[in-house]
Amino acid sequence: MIPKIKGLTHDHIDGSMAMRDIILDLYQLSGKPFPFASVDDWLAYFRKDPHKDMVAKFGTVTSVLQSREALEMAGYAYGKRRAAEGYVFAEAKFAPQYHVFDGMTVRTAIHAMHVGLKRAESQYGIIIMPVVAIGREATPDQGMNIARAVLNYAGEIALDLACDEAGYPPERHFPAFALTFGSNVHRDCHAGEWVDSEPSETYDARLLANIRTAVDLLKVRSIGHGRVLCKDRELMKRVADKGIRVAMCPLSNLGCKHITDVRELGIATLLDAGVCVTIDADDDLLFPALPEVLAHCDAAYGFTKAQSRALEDNVFQGALDRRVRTG
Repeated sequence: MIPKIKGLTHDHIDGSMAMRDIILDLYQLSGKPFPFASVDDWLAYFRKDPHKDMVAKFGTVTSVLQSREALEMAGYAYGKRRAAEGYVFAEAKFAPQYHVFDGMTVRTAIHAMHVGLKRAESQYGIIIMPVVAIGREATPDQGMNIARAVLNYAGEIALDLACDEAGYPPERHFPAFALTFGSNVHRDCHAGEWVDSEPSETYDARLLANIRTAVDLLKVRSIGHGRVLCKDRELMKRVADKGIRVAMCPLSNLGCKHITDVRELGIATLLDAGVCVTIDADDDLLFPALPEVLAHCDAAYGFTKAQSRALEDNVFQGALDRRVRTG
């Protein structure tokens, strides 16, 4: 039974189809020439071999998101598009460290994106929770600077850790996450997505270690991906008992060649164990949009009515925004 999902819990703004809606406007605003013959050619570039040249691909977006006006435009376009697609709630991720190359500060970048998202929220009726991510390659001091900026919003913005998990394990940014302990800031973390392929015999163990670090050291309320969690029953039970959400992105994992079949994620096993699992697209600029993700997963798992209902409800029960949380 294909779930009917009305909210997004793992959605990157700069990897969203909202950027397709405004990419020419962003280039015009920046004064830079658009380096493709057409928007369709640019989109094809993104979608060809999505696991390759990620930095270069996203650079075609972030290079023109270097001003307050551009970030406000991006936030507004994101909210407008997600509302038009029928979503009532979205957790919208972006990493401000990639938007300061023309002189903006991290605080200015966060404020500008927040303004754009909130303008769309008020105009289109969608509830949006901004999620500010630390790109892992940032120094611990830079990560702490981002966390301090997030703290200024008293829980209206969540903190995340994203990007190169293979090169930078989650404990690198413990100091930044520790700053938010005891505050209203919810913590998320991309963990268990990918690590170095060798040594192969410890691959799953290293992914699981990162999930444990996110749970025990960073004290997260949500994990992004967590794709090997189903292989550790003790950890799976702890995640379920703590009410930690696991926002999975099956076709992103498949497109990046981290898995060969979505059944490797054990989504049904996690649901039956009481884990608060959600399903997302991750970046629908690169990967299929959520309706296709859900149809693909249902074809693979044959979700029961109870499992489908849990996937629908978990979006709201596990939300990082108190305005929509039901559990």
